[in-house]
Amino acid sequence: MTGNDRMMDWFLRDDFWELTYPFMFPSSRVEKAEADSDALLRLTSTESGSSVLDLCCGPGRFSVPLARRGLMVTGIDTSGFLLDIARNRVRAEDLDVELLNLDMREKVRPGGFDLVVNMFTSFGYFEDCDENMKVLVNARESLRPGGRMLLETMGKETLASIFLPATCDQTEEGHLLVQRHGISDDWTRIENDWILIHGDRLLGRWSFSHWIYSGAELRDMMLDAGFSEVRLFGDLDGSPYGPDSSRLVVMALNGSDVRCPGRQ
Repeated sequence: MTGNDRMMDWFLRDDFWELTYPFMFPSSRVEKAEADSDALLRLTSTESGSSVLDLCCGPGRFSVPLARRGLMVTGIDTSGFLLDIARNRVRAEDLDVELLNLDMREKVRPGGFDLVVNMFTSFGYFEDCDENMKVLVNARESLRPGGRMLLETMGKETLASIFLPATCDQTEEGHLLVQRHGISDDWTRIENDWILIHGDRLLGRWSFSHWIYSGAELRDMMLDAGFSEVRLFGDLDGSPYGPDSSRLVVMALNGSDVRCPGRQ
C-alpha cells in the first residue's frame, strides 16, 4: 500500500471522527473507562509504574485514567482531531502522557512496554490481512519479555447473534446517524454505510469495511505473531468468553517464562 493509498483510508479522515464523535464517544462511554481501567489492570496484573502503549488511543479514553493510576502511558493514533482532545484532557489534569500521531503499523519502541492495549474494536481496519498481522507482530516486539497485550473488540460470535442490517441513533441535539450493515467474503468482513443528518441536511456519509474475527481466529493470529500464550475472556472482569458475551477480550503473553494472568 502506497502513501497515497493510505490517505484514502476511511480511518484517516478527520471529518469522520469529528462528525461522529458524539456517537462514538458519548460522556457515558468516557466515564465507563474509569472502572474499565481498574478491571483492565486487574486482569493483566499490571502495577503502578508500568509502561503502557495505548494503540489507537483516540481521545485518551483509557490513556488518561491509566496515567491517573500511576502508569507511564504512550498513546498513538492517526487522527489529529482525536489526539487534540486527548492532549487537552492531559493538559487539564497536568498528567504526563506521551501522545504520538503514528500509524499502528509502524514500530513504536522495541522492548519498551510492559503492556500494550488496543480497545474498542480498533483492530482489523486494513484491507490486507498481512497488515493486520503486522500490527500484532509490532505490538509483541514493542513488549518486554513477559509483557502482555490486551485487545478488546466485538467478536464474530457476538456479532452474528445481534446482527441488524440497519440501526439508527440520535443525539439530544437532533443529529441522526443511520448505519447500514452487510456481511461479505464468507463472514470475514463487515460492510458499513453511515449517513449523518440533521433535519433535512446531509452532514456526512462514509462507506467502509473492516475485518471481523472469532475468538479462535484471533487466538491463532496472536500465536502466529509470536505470542506464547493467549487467553480469551467475555469482558474485562475476566468472565469466560461464550455465546452470551457482549465483547471479546484477548490477552496474550510475550514469552514463555511467565504465565498469563487472569481468572482461572
